[in-house]
Amino acid sequence: MAKRHLQYLLPLILAFVFLFACASRQSTTSTTSTKNHAAFKSFKDYPDHAFNVKDYIKAMEKGGHNLLLWQDPSVNLKQYHSVNISRFGERLLPEQNRFSYSPFTMNFNRTFESSMTIKRSSSNNALQIRGELVECNPGNRAARYLIGFGAGKVACAVVCEVYEPNKTKPCLSIYARDTSSYGAFGGDSVAAINYIFDQVAFRVSSVLKARIGQ
Repeated sequence: MAKRHLQYLLPLILAFVFLFACASRQSTTSTTSTKNHAAFKSFKDYPDHAFNVKDYIKAMEKGGHNLLLWQDPSVNLKQYHSVNISRFGERLLPEQNRFSYSPFTMNFNRTFESSMTIKRSSSNNALQIRGELVECNPGNRAARYLIGFGAGKVACAVVCEVYEPNKTKPCLSIYARDTSSYGAFGGDSVAAINYIFDQVAFRVSSVLKARIGQ
């Protein structure tokens, strides 16, 4: 008789153990996810010329070609239909005296703003889009020409954050970076930087347009 009861009880016990394990795993995942969201830093938290890319992207996931992102899952960006865009700055770029960042910053902003087709508004109900250039490295043309294999490559990156009205923490954060080591005789660094920032601007604007209601 005991063996007969055990035959019926065993599947129930195994099913209970399986359901308990799944619930525990879901709870752990949820707790970890919430912790990552709470710990996410804004670019505004970094002092001038001291951006830490590893620290910034540690909670991010791949969101496309050469693009990482983080989004608060509790926020529905599709409910918003207008944005207020502030010009991206160069506060976080490393200090150097070899060349001026300004022409590249202006070029990025021009391309980014022209590629954004979402309705603009200065209303308090609009999403706020903020950003910074965080890398603008011309590399080394001689190394690109003489060595190749990625040596001396040009590298550029930006961060972009989206804020809900009257909020101080971003609900969407994007890190986009690209590099180049091509061109005749190592390629022109100025042209390469502008080209990369154009591509990054299009990439970031595409993500925003896909996630924000229009």
